[in-house]
Amino acid sequence: MKNLVLAAVLVAIVGGVFAQQPTVAPSDKAVEFVSRQPMPANPVQVSEKIAVGQPIPNNLVLSPIPDTPNFAFAIVNQKRLIIDPKTFVVVRIVE
Repeated sequence: MKNLVLAAVLVAIVGGVFAQQPTVAPSDKAVEFVSRQPMPANPVQVSEKIAVGQPIPNNLVLSPIPDTPNFAFAIVNQKRLIIDPKTFVVVRIVE
């Protein structure tokens, strides 16, 4: 019985981790588009840590990426970010 409970907990944890990750990575075209976006005159700054796999505040405005409906972008803390617009999770930081 303990093994069954442990297995169920592991499945829930692993399933939760994978549920947060997008099934498809942004295309090279999307990354190129985001890399060409200029830094705004009034940059958005947040105190939260910006990292791949972590959400950004959901009150930030996301901008669409042409022909890429599964992703959006934002420039936060002087970083160009590709975001999953459903979860606001950072998918990629574009250097």
